[in-house]
Amino acid sequence: MSRIAFAISCLALLGMHAGHSQVAAQDTKLPTGGRVTYMLLVNGAVHDAVVKAANIEGHESVNPPYVGTWHSFVQGLDQIQPGRLDPVERGDIDLMMIGTLMSYPNAEAWKNHLGPDDSTLAGFAALGVKNNPKFRIVWQTYVWPVGQTPKDGKKTLDVAATKKRADQEPLKELEELADAINRIHGKQVVLISPVGEATIKLVKMVADNKFPGIADPADLWTEFNMHSNRHVLALTAYCNVATMYGITPVGLKPDFSKVTYGGSGKGPGLQSMEGITDEQQAILQNIAWETVSTYRHAGFPRAKDPESTPANKMPAGLRVMNGGHIWAHPQFDSKR
Repeated sequence: MSRIAFAISCLALLGMHAGHSQVAAQDTKLPTGGRVTYMLLVNGAVHDAVVKAANIEGHESVNPPYVGTWHSFVQGLDQIQPGRLDPVERGDIDLMMIGTLMSYPNAEAWKNHLGPDDSTLAGFAALGVKNNPKFRIVWQTYVWPVGQTPKDGKKTLDVAATKKRADQEPLKELEELADAINRIHGKQVVLISPVGEATIKLVKMVADNKFPGIADPADLWTEFNMHSNRHVLALTAYCNVATMYGITPVGLKPDFSKVTYGGSGKGPGLQSMEGITDEQQAILQNIAWETVSTYRHAGFPRAKDPESTPANKMPAGLRVMNGGHIWAHPQFDSKR
């Protein structure tokens, strides 16, 4: 091959590479979002720190509508005071980020409001899309830990019982409910953030002495209910932000120095989110991404390379209600 021909071939290859790069850039361009609300048991401040670390711009936090307690609101829309959901129906909210210990369909807990026509989740979806085609819900799953908390002794977590309880949760029924609601609306209105699965992975790592700095899995909770300690709170935020945005949390450096949790009601006193080491953060981020990116109901058709969507190349953000953020999945606006 002559030098001229070789040069022409190289230029052609460079042109093809540039074209592929442009297509890849277009493929990863994510739509701008809107207004999001963190609700019930979701710690908005922890999520905000993660979002800020992802360099998401245009983020605005506004107050969420009051829908009742974390255990009453799942009993049907008739349990929610009239007028409380007006902002949702008006289209003032683009995404509801919801966390409750009653996250799985249960006839008793949900007062038999279990279907795509009468459940609270279905009601939120129907109201939200009425005047806002961008409306979405991210529904977070939970682990309810099993253990003992003696008054005069150290609390202990029953790892086997906790895992068994998590395995017996009706996740399939929740997924089927989400699918049914999404079929009604012709698109993915409801997403599920698999925090429960990710939390069990963390519990197992600690129990197997594979998580540095924590020897006792009981220390992952301040109390064996909704009161998670800082490592579970961080893991939860990584899962939820990944589900909302469709991005990897791997490599983020959130500043938790001014973030607190607890300090209200009958729960633990006010505590700082500081104290998670870089090594621990990396493990938590990888657990979150491994779990979310392989989960169809979180908006991911298949696993992705954690480096494929760098966290420092995020789209512009959205206005959030007490937290929240942006549309991450291009498929959000496509019919599935």
